[in-house]
Amino acid sequence: MAKKTLLRGGSVVTMDRARGEYERADVLIEGAHIAAVEPDLDVDADETIAVAGKIVMPGLIDCHTHLWQTPVRGLASGCWGREYFSVVHPLSARYRPEDVHAATYGGAMEFLSHGVTTVLDFCHSTNSPEHADASVDALIASGIRAFFGYGFRDRPEVDERHFESPDERVRDVQRLYDQREGSDGGRVRLAVALNNIEHIDAESQARELGCARDLGIKATVHSNLPGQVSLTSERDLLGPDILWVHCGAIADPELELLSDTGGAVISSPEIEAGLMAVTPVIGRALRHSVPVGIGVDIPTAVSGDLLCQARIAFALNRLLDAQLERIQGREPRRTPWSPTLDARRMLELATIDAARILGIEDQTGSVTPGKLADLLVLSTDPFGVGGGDLLNHVLFQASVADVDSVFVAGEARVSAGRLVDIDERGMRRRLDEARDWVLGRSPGAEWPELTPAAKAMYEDRQGAPVA
Repeated sequence: MAKKTLLRGGSVVTMDRARGEYERADVLIEGAHIAAVEPDLDVDADETIAVAGKIVMPGLIDCHTHLWQTPVRGLASGCWGREYFSVVHPLSARYRPEDVHAATYGGAMEFLSHGVTTVLDFCHSTNSPEHADASVDALIASGIRAFFGYGFRDRPEVDERHFESPDERVRDVQRLYDQREGSDGGRVRLAVALNNIEHIDAESQARELGCARDLGIKATVHSNLPGQVSLTSERDLLGPDILWVHCGAIADPELELLSDTGGAVISSPEIEAGLMAVTPVIGRALRHSVPVGIGVDIPTAVSGDLLCQARIAFALNRLLDAQLERIQGREPRRTPWSPTLDARRMLELATIDAARILGIEDQTGSVTPGKLADLLVLSTDPFGVGGGDLLNHVLFQASVADVDSVFVAGEARVSAGRLVDIDERGMRRRLDEARDWVLGRSPGAEWPELTPAAKAMYEDRQGAPVA
């Protein structure tokens, strides 16, 4: 018989528009699923957790990150423009399978500790079948819900080559899908992390997308240059299964194409504004009815704090709304079209809308009976909610320091603000070992420095393989 856990007496932000918010209600978890959300439930539970004074909401969903970078967190925080590509991307060739495992596990744990219950991991270090298996094993071990984005990008710097052709990568994706798709009861799934469109020809783009479509899984791609959606349309390759990341140079007609054919835009607002020096496309995409998700993006620059990304996105979008009003000769004031976002809409991008983009809205993304119990409990101590509503409190007042509990499929992954049942010292030791190996600090890891010419090529070609 499934275990019953009762979260008693909290304020509930359901992110389900049919249900709204509860100032006080109980959430009953039965096994992996939410069984009921009602005030004063009369039920015998195996475990009752008092959450009065706390906010219960769906776990956050990050649609774009690179967990392989976790051991070298902060390395690119001071980068500007394309410097990131020469500082970070060459490192991906240095990872051993055990380094990828340590990175993916540690990164997933950081996300869980920050209230993120689902993540799409875009992996540039799929250097062998063993690397891919190590990533999936780490995601399973972490307990997070995840999509592993199998990277198609070749790394000619890798000493021991395992893939001599793109077709070999296609076959390995198929192997991994056959062996691992839906691992741990469907919690860990597979996606395809495509090459940048500017790095490959039409035949290669069609091959990579065909791999994803033959398996019926999501594809995700960085889009940093103008015209890439149009080019994909001309090649008759657009579809609802592509997640377009960044899109700072996308034109309005291309957003119309996405609106008409499907597909979603994923924004990492802090990285786009602070490192890439481009304008986040969130407001424009929403005006064209294009689905939008958000992501932390690169651990080498920022932490896995998706609430922070949501606040940054909100503030930047308010600024852009105001600028648009002024360009059109009006002072910024509330109208039917401006501002684009409020707290509810912003939080939807990080929960139910993200679940919809990933194709799992029937499983997660809202506190709705029948869905999986992927839940975040936020403390409001010591000051309480104050005079605002719950949604505004979550977006503007809460922080990762307030993460009290996190559940994934009914299993507690964080309790009383601490990760549950993990060896924190061992995790840190493995991350340190991976860091030292990748950065050339360990015996036997004496990596040659990149020449200025090689760095320039990386920066100019945004991480394309160096010839």
